[in-house]
Amino acid sequence: MIMLDLKLSVQAEQCIALLRRMPKGHPVRPIVEKDLRAWLKGYYGELNVAYYLSFLPENEYYIFHGLRLKDKSSFQMDILLVSSKFALIIEVKNISGKLKFEKGSDLMVRELNNLEEGMDNPIQQVKRHHLQFNNWLKFHQIKGIPVEHLVVISKTSTIIETTPDNQQIFQKVIYAESLLDKIRELEERYQKPRITKNTLNHLSHTLLNAHHICIPDILQKYQLTQTDLIPGVQCTNSKCNCYPMKYISAAWRCNRCKEISKTAHIPAVSDYFLIYGPTITRKQLAKFLQIDSPIKARYLLLALKLPSIGTKRGSKYFLPKNCILFPHDENSMKKGEFFT
Repeated sequence: MIMLDLKLSVQAEQCIALLRRMPKGHPVRPIVEKDLRAWLKGYYGELNVAYYLSFLPENEYYIFHGLRLKDKSSFQMDILLVSSKFALIIEVKNISGKLKFEKGSDLMVRELNNLEEGMDNPIQQVKRHHLQFNNWLKFHQIKGIPVEHLVVISKTSTIIETTPDNQQIFQKVIYAESLLDKIRELEERYQKPRITKNTLNHLSHTLLNAHHICIPDILQKYQLTQTDLIPGVQCTNSKCNCYPMKYISAAWRCNRCKEISKTAHIPAVSDYFLIYGPTITRKQLAKFLQIDSPIKARYLLLALKLPSIGTKRGSKYFLPKNCILFPHDENSMKKGEFFT
């Protein structure tokens, strides 16, 4: 049973929001495009692994994608699999080329096109998540469930290489197509339930309540200001996509292609939260959407049913917990549409 859906990462959504509003010739644009490609690659790798997990019996396994918890510091697991017999943390890597693991090294070397580069060792990464998740279970007084961890390479074309004295890594580093076999191996090791069904359900609800997404300061990361980005509502016609649509008679209208939409502002409001921060006022929204009245902006915010604090002009609106207002997935993105 999928308890937490696989979604595009917040960082990928932020990159998309920036690229929608960054002029084509902006000097930072190639950096953002490179980062988005990396986030999308990770997402498609997890989609591939999710395919294999779909064959598991729904009533026995609870599946959490992108679960972000807090130990002493926050940590995010690509996939957490929980049953009454064991839990399994999965770190997914979608990396091309040859991956070289050296015994005792904190680095992994990737060889591609006759070039080598050092990368963080995913085995060490998933070990840290294993430790943090066990600490989290202990803090929440959930006892008895053994926790395993794996690194799953999503592409069979990726070569995994290590030295003869380090063959034990193949117990922890596998290909996605071997994942079901590995889970059956764990089922043989842990044949008896370690927690009751009620405890499993309690654990599941506790995990969901503890999950929290984080929206990093993307402007600081790329050293951008408001003047670097295009404000306004983008035309919803994919053949036009120009800025800005005008808000006339409770609808958005494009002067260029004559497109009309009542909901074109929703992606723009989502962009604002992803780029500028966790709250927005009606005055800020009116400026960002380039409409002539904060009162109209207030109506748009109220229609979105966003949580708010304060009253009247001082009201601040914010996103519901763990929510992206206008999320993307593999079906809503055209290949290459955000790249120059």
